[in-house]
Amino acid sequence: MPTKSTVSGVLQDASLAPIAGGKIVATLSGSDIFDSGVRIVTNRVQATTDDQGAWSLDLIVNGEGENATSSWAVEIFNEFAASVHKVQNLFIATGDPITLGDLEKISAANKQAATDAAKSRLVIATTFKEYADLPAAQKRAADVVLVTGV
Repeated sequence: MPTKSTVSGVLQDASLAPIAGGKIVATLSGSDIFDSGVRIVTNRVQATTDDQGAWSLDLIVNGEGENATSSWAVEIFNEFAASVHKVQNLFIATGDPITLGDLEKISAANKQAATDAAKSRLVIATTFKEYADLPAAQKRAADVVLVTGV
């Protein structure tokens, strides 16, 4: 069973009022190398925002393979089923929980670091123990861990 990370966010309109009944659709696609064999990976997950516009999805960590060629696309729809935001090429490096905003900021660098061992990844964790407890397949010697304490 693949490791999963909880990705969350809050859907708001231009006046920062929460949007209830919005939909978030995440799609994983690509291929990767696991146990010396190339495998096609795909998954589709969706969630609906609550009364406060909050949502969360448990998404497969695509940072455990050897090739890092899989990525997530997340599309957000408002309560009228109109697409309001789309993010592509998201790379989830670890099983730590993360917000969509943070994931957008660090995905490109972390995906590149996954294929080039000389580059550092940025991993955001609430405590260092949270990072230390991750499976060995999700940690790299060059990781930089940002402990938020939140």
